[in-house]
Amino acid sequence: MALDGCGQVCKFMLIIFNILFLLAGLVMFCGGLYLRFSAEGPYNMDLKTNHFIVVVSVLIVVGAVLLLTASAGDCGSCSENKTALGVYTSLLTCLAILAVIAGVLSFTNIREFSSHLGEFYATVYAQYLIKKDWIRSIILKLFHNTFDCCGLGGTVQTILQETDTCPQRYSLLGISISTSTSCVTAILVDLQASTVLGVFLGIAGAMIVAVVCASVIWHQSSHSISSPPPYVILSSSIPLTPSPYHSSSSPLTDSAEDV
Repeated sequence: MALDGCGQVCKFMLIIFNILFLLAGLVMFCGGLYLRFSAEGPYNMDLKTNHFIVVVSVLIVVGAVLLLTASAGDCGSCSENKTALGVYTSLLTCLAILAVIAGVLSFTNIREFSSHLGEFYATVYAQYLIKKDWIRSIILKLFHNTFDCCGLGGTVQTILQETDTCPQRYSLLGISISTSTSCVTAILVDLQASTVLGVFLGIAGAMIVAVVCASVIWHQSSHSISSPPPYVILSSSIPLTPSPYHSSSSPLTDSAEDV
């Protein structure tokens, strides 16, 4: 089914969006599963708080839905399958609506959102003190570089000697000292409601653009199926069977008439 220029552009954009959605879903789903099932400390010490379980569960569910959505989008955009495009559009529309709702709720309850995010960071940080794994190290570095903080900060941070993920540190007599502030305090103070709302609206906007592109491909595919063929069989005005007068004539008769 041929697409016009606009359809080809939408198809290319849709493939790019689906690759990004696929990578994001894979990271969220696999990372959430790892955090969920590796949050067991030594001597059966539980390191899973309620905030941690809620955040990780959201990561797993949203990641799984994104993987399913990206798979349907790739199938629909590459093969121009109307059923796959319909499923993709429905799932992505629901995700965009949920992103807008989450952004509005976070904007209106920014203190509670900051508190939950700070509790999640504190739990991951406590797990990292024991696990020393690279996934938690990446999560901590993301927090540290975003809020310019590290752990509990100050002297306590230096005593714990967990300054390998801190953005600011210096060495004094061979001891690595962190000069960053506490991340829990930084999250509660520096996290702005407008920033959180902008992030969620940006995610929703990208999803809406992908939905528009999928709708364009869907409509052009429907038009190409329902439109008549470009050629029309014309009926011949000349009779297929010869007339009786023409058939009765013979070469001998024709020659006699000529004489």
